[in-house]
Amino acid sequence: MGSLVKFLQETYGKKSLLDAIKAGGWKALIDGNVGQTTLVHGPGATLVGTDEFGNKYYERMTEQFGRHRWVVYGNLNWEAHGQEPTTVPAEWHGWLHSIYDTPPSKVPPKKPIYALTQKPNMTGQPGCFLPKGAWQNPEKRNWQKMQMWQPPSRA
Repeated sequence: MGSLVKFLQETYGKKSLLDAIKAGGWKALIDGNVGQTTLVHGPGATLVGTDEFGNKYYERMTEQFGRHRWVVYGNLNWEAHGQEPTTVPAEWHGWLHSIYDTPPSKVPPKKPIYALTQKPNMTGQPGCFLPKGAWQNPEKRNWQKMQMWQPPSRA
């Protein structure tokens, strides 16, 4: 039980299992992955590193290969699209899927000059991408969706 409390303190910032449940941790019972990570995998795991989004990456070598590395997302607010996998940067994605053996916290990768900054998925939020013809786009184009073909006139 002591390792569970320690894991809750360092991961979620809560001092007890009851505090975590009151703060919205009851949703972990609905989402099996969060519950499995919190109650089964988490205690006794090694914190490998964190990224710029506040995601925490863990590893436990006694688990089955492929399930020995996982992420606990920094934003756990479910209503605001909190558990968002698109917030995992490319270098951490490679480590999670065992493409790289050393985590980016130990050996930071060199970013190419053409690399853009990582942005989470904004679908359904105010900053999302809207194509030119979208109804929600305030700068709508005045175009016709369909034009009738007119045969050339014989004169």
